[in-house]
Amino acid sequence: MKFKNDLEQRAFEVAQRALGGGVTIEHNKIIQIDSALFPEVASFKGPPKKEIDVLIAKLRNEPRVILLVSNKQFTRKAEPAHVQEWCAVVRTMNKYSDGTIYFGLVLSATGFTSGCEPWATSNNIGLVPPLKGRPMAFSEDTVLRMFERVLVALKTRAQLQIDDLLIAPSFFEFVYRLVSDFEGLEEVVSEGRYYLMPQGWASSFGQMYSFVDARTISDLLGVEGATVIRLDGGRDLRFDGTRIEFGADPQLARGPMVEPWCRKNLEMEDCTLAGC
Repeated sequence: MKFKNDLEQRAFEVAQRALGGGVTIEHNKIIQIDSALFPEVASFKGPPKKEIDVLIAKLRNEPRVILLVSNKQFTRKAEPAHVQEWCAVVRTMNKYSDGTIYFGLVLSATGFTSGCEPWATSNNIGLVPPLKGRPMAFSEDTVLRMFERVLVALKTRAQLQIDDLLIAPSFFEFVYRLVSDFEGLEEVVSEGRYYLMPQGWASSFGQMYSFVDARTISDLLGVEGATVIRLDGGRDLRFDGTRIEFGADPQLARGPMVEPWCRKNLEMEDCTLAGC
């Protein structure tokens, strides 16, 4: 499968992992729909010199429920015209669906401008990352984690009940509730100090304390750029500047070994690790 950009490929891989298949990428696809009186054409191709590409994720077979995702790689925040465009696509697909239910979502790693929300709420389009909260810049990795959470939750929801999601702005709100708490996570990560490894999850002093409580130090290692404390039970801590990593992860001792630089007392007198 050919991809137009890195974001499209990563989004496709996330969708496949979350849904276990039933995911395709379509570029400029034209769908011919036959009505009782005359043929209607619903096209993924927009006005002249403007293309619409779509990630199609099948969520349910009976009735067929499909999520249409716009995931263009913008150089700046998505604008209302981009959301408005997707509203028209999803509205047209539902109009000529012959029983298939389409939901629409716009994925923009660079975020959205404030004018996007009225279009999304009135047309029941989901936005990732969230827009209703405080304006924040999220990393692409975080945006894709949001996207994965939405897909996993939506797949389960589609098997249970979807009628309530069809009424605007229910689907917009559904997506927002799933991803809005990433605002707090992003603040923790940007200001974070403690990280649980090997997952790399932002953590806290309390969680680190619980991890080392009642443990015995078995070794002290000096590696390039960091100090590693080995505890019994295969638990390690890595001190690297202001960042503290902890976990049962051998990679915490990564890097070339160096001789620890030891000083003691307020006067920084020389000392050694002999006898430790």
